[in-house]
Amino acid sequence: MEVFKYHIYLCAQPKPEWALSCAGCGAEQTLAELRSQVSKSGLDSEVQITTCGCLGLCEKGPNLVIYPEGVWYCGVTSDKVAELVASHLKAGKPVDGFARTDLAGMKREIIEHLLKVKARKEYMDRSGMLPEGVNNLMRGFMESRIMLSAIELDIFSAIGPGSSAKQVAKRIKADPRGTETILNALAALKLLSKTGDRFHNTPVTARDLVADSPDCGRPAMMHTVHLWHRWSTLTEAVKKGTAVELVEMKKRDPKVTRAFIAAMHKNAWFSAPLVVSAIDLNGVNTLLDLGGGSGAYAIAFARKKPNLKITVFDLPNVIPLTRKYIAQAGLERVIKTQAGDLLKDQPGKGSDLIFASAICHMLSPRENISLFKRVRKSLNAHGRIVIQDFILQRDKISPRFAAVFALNMLVNTKAGGTYSGKEYLDWLEKAGFAQAKIQSLPGPTSLVIAKKK
Repeated sequence: MEVFKYHIYLCAQPKPEWALSCAGCGAEQTLAELRSQVSKSGLDSEVQITTCGCLGLCEKGPNLVIYPEGVWYCGVTSDKVAELVASHLKAGKPVDGFARTDLAGMKREIIEHLLKVKARKEYMDRSGMLPEGVNNLMRGFMESRIMLSAIELDIFSAIGPGSSAKQVAKRIKADPRGTETILNALAALKLLSKTGDRFHNTPVTARDLVADSPDCGRPAMMHTVHLWHRWSTLTEAVKKGTAVELVEMKKRDPKVTRAFIAAMHKNAWFSAPLVVSAIDLNGVNTLLDLGGGSGAYAIAFARKKPNLKITVFDLPNVIPLTRKYIAQAGLERVIKTQAGDLLKDQPGKGSDLIFASAICHMLSPRENISLFKRVRKSLNAHGRIVIQDFILQRDKISPRFAAVFALNMLVNTKAGGTYSGKEYLDWLEKAGFAQAKIQSLPGPTSLVIAKKK
């Protein structure tokens, strides 16, 4: 039984460029136009659109099937979508021009295609070729590096409303040949568009990566640019079991620190209200945001409970940046700051709740237990600690992001990592906490909540 009047399945399976596919025939544009036309026609509540895997008619894509009739369409390029919506979805009449009616012939084509794919896979296996997914994973750094260099060079800002390679090269003070090569690659990755010899930003890059855009995220993305060198030391870090070029946060280049805090702020600005809404603040009058960075979470706490007394604790070289973000939020009279070192100091004395987001993964198990003991001493009677971090399952291979992020800590810290929920619960018990529990959140992080005994 269909929930919607019509249900459309559109093939959008990505394939290698050498293979015929709906994606290679413009399925992405068809999908965007289909969603747009359905919405314009007021059919959002009647039509469900679902992307799917291969339908077996790759040579005639983009392909889609409309149910409940089960009408197959081939060659549905974006310029044909308006007719399809008007005729089939609004008037209930399949479009004769590109609806498939030769069912026997269609079935034969699909079977032939499946046999060809099977034969090719068997040939590749016999030849000893790496599976495509493994090969793509191994070469993934190439496209990543293109993007990182474009951000580092500020190419998207240099393009402006549209520029030639020579114009961009002059603005970024780079070689014309090298500039044109990277611009062409960015266009191939659909991060730019190209008309003649002129390059243009896409709606996404114009919004997120051009300096004069109010949503420009380049300062935050420079943190990822800086991570590149550290990740290149992964082999040696695995051999030694620790970062091979360790630079403590308080000794980092100010540019690196600014980029790191900007990145943390951009990530937290979206997630903080959702996280804070999941935390019970009943009976909480004083709160410490431990290692609070930009103060994004402190700001969210202040907006949830305006009379809450909040302090952000962080390193002396971070606190000036914290104050800047708090001032931008208009809360400099509400949120206080305190400079110190969470590895040594006794932060937040007299707190009802101490919140630690993205802190524990930077520390070793021993350092976390020590921190929790000091936090316990700082809490009022019946006070709570709330930890937000990437929490691994017992097998330590899921969630995938948390398992990969552990390597980010290997190359960047002395002994940090991502830890399992059981480890957190054990540490908190050793530190004198009770009723510790894991609380899931939407997204890659979870909360660990415990009360002072």
